Amino acid sequence: MKTFKNSLLLAALGLLVISAAIYLPLAGKIGYSKDDWYLMYDARVAGPQFFHTVYNGDRPARAYVLGPAYSLFGDQIIYYHFSGYIFRFLGALALFWVLGLIWPHRRAVNFSAALLFLLYPGFLSQVNPIDYQSQLLSLCLAMISIALTVKSILSTRPALKILFAVISILLGWAYLGLVEYHMGLEALRLMFIIILMAHQEAVGIKNWLAKISRAWLPYVIIPVGFMFWRTFLFQVQRKATDITYQFGEWLASPIYKSFAWLISLLQDTLKVTFLAWAVPFYNLMIQLRLRDTLIGLAIAILAALFMAFIYSRFSYSEESPQSKFDWKTEMFWAGLISAIGGLLPIMIANRQADFGDYSRYTLASSAGSAMAIVALLGFISSTRVRTAALAFLVAVASITHYANAVNAAQNTSVFDNFWWQVAWRVPQFKDGTTLVASYPGNTGISEDYFVWGPAGLIYSPQKQTADPITIRVPAAVLTPDIVLQIIAGRGHLDFIRRGNASAQDYSNVLVLAQATTEGCVRVIDGSQPDVSSADAQNVMLVAPKSKISNVALNADSPRPPVDVFGPEPSHGWCYYYEKASLAAQQNDWKTVAQLGDEALGKGLYPADRVEWMPFLRAYVMLGERDRIHPLISIIGADAFLKAQACNDLTRLANSSATIQAGMSAYIQQSFCQ
Repeated sequence: MKTFKNSLLLAALGLLVISAAIYLPLAGKIGYSKDDWYLMYDARVAGPQFFHTVYNGDRPARAYVLGPAYSLFGDQIIYYHFSGYIFRFLGALALFWVLGLIWPHRRAVNFSAALLFLLYPGFLSQVNPIDYQSQLLSLCLAMISIALTVKSILSTRPALKILFAVISILLGWAYLGLVEYHMGLEALRLMFIIILMAHQEAVGIKNWLAKISRAWLPYVIIPVGFMFWRTFLFQVQRKATDITYQFGEWLASPIYKSFAWLISLLQDTLKVTFLAWAVPFYNLMIQLRLRDTLIGLAIAILAALFMAFIYSRFSYSEESPQSKFDWKTEMFWAGLISAIGGLLPIMIANRQADFGDYSRYTLASSAGSAMAIVALLGFISSTRVRTAALAFLVAVASITHYANAVNAAQNTSVFDNFWWQVAWRVPQFKDGTTLVASYPGNTGISEDYFVWGPAGLIYSPQKQTADPITIRVPAAVLTPDIVLQIIAGRGHLDFIRRGNASAQDYSNVLVLAQATTEGCVRVIDGSQPDVSSADAQNVMLVAPKSKISNVALNADSPRPPVDVFGPEPSHGWCYYYEKASLAAQQNDWKTVAQLGDEALGKGLYPADRVEWMPFLRAYVMLGERDRIHPLISIIGADAFLKAQACNDLTRLANSSATIQAGMSAYIQQSFCQ
């Protein structure tokens, strides 16, 4: 017992120190992303109990995770980072425990497998801890459930055997209730039972199979009971999570679908088991700047060295009794079959694991991948070479996760900066406005709530008691079909999704665009659209349809919540640009010019030439040719912008009765030739 406690403490120390050094350094800089936006908006305006509405159509158990979490942590994402990390750590500790129950004399091997499982680089959504809180808890509960199954089988006291079995079954239902596609982890439970029965004396294959059946039978109730509830008692409202609907696709074309599933399974098995240790590393490493690369390498080296130290401590005290059972073969096949099992529910749901938005589908196979790799390394006879190989894998995983965190922190900075600029520019949006936004860089918009979520937290955080919640300022994603409807100036889409009622009006849109991270957010006026040559083409197409009248001018400017969007950025060029753009909408040309003078007096200049346009209009309206003159060459250097300036300024000059005499000719000479 003392040896077990010492081993568990040493493993816990190693797992905790290494994983904390990898997962936590940038946690304070990573904010909301993806589904976090609508989840946290819903909780803000309707309270944590609204999660029951959000999840009642597919995974109702998740409300019992996020509801209490929001009650404890509120809007502060750092605590979700910590709790998600703790779930990941406890799951790895449970794996070390169960491996020790099966191979008690292989503590170094067991620690290695638990560590690689904890650092598995194929799962890249650790940086998205609010939405993935349930997935991380599900994996943790699954590993504890499997460990308790093994503990129950090995226990000699009937009371403890029953107690462990009951808790194991309850935790099994709990983890499946949170994430039904984690059911593939039941393959790992079965493989451990098979190995345990193989270690016991049995005469003949029939007796051996009978022992396996008797040991496994109590735990069959976990997947069978859950499937019965899911299929016959629970009404699934989403096709993507409806088992009957997904299986119906196979019945429609069984031969073709079976072949497609087989190919998908083979590809994904190779991907999640082995390529997970190379592809994400390559994809993310090449994006790092030199400074971040050096920091990532430093963390990786320290993690690898500490791993080697813990590994050597286990190896030094490890016993190596003679055994007729080859742990390497057992662990490899248990790991490989577990990895395959983790993919089967994904395959049946007609999805594929990847190392992008669907990296969550690799999570159920991560323990199997770690075990299979450690087993293969066990065939290396040299302890030094084996240790070096493990250290290399730890270093690769470390750099991968650090680079992933750097990318997430950069995206957070982009989001925060974007919405602070919008808050500077827009006092309020009119009800019924449909927002169309374009974020800079790699921060794409695949769902409408990537826009209305942050907009709602700033502009309409008022409490709501109705179910569903009304999205006061909805948003639209610029798909080809929606672009056509906006251009046509017609089209309307009303829908309710996860308790959020949205009414998109494609004849009443307002376009928010930021072409580059260095540039400013432009609230587009369709009558005189300031379009950057760096804007996406779909933004250029819909810009003339943007209605600037959707910006309500008679409201107090909002202040974005600091817990969500961070502290207000320093007042650089974009602050003056946004305030000047707002003044230009109010035709307050003197204020526009004054803001320009103040910014230039502080040595501030735009990163995108299109940001000169509000000031250029002000100089035209005020007749200040001496200020226009320096901008002629600046605007003229961009042929696309020069053509815009010619059309816009000509229209402005022709429509104004107070413009200085001769200004129209000056504009033609300066910008239209």
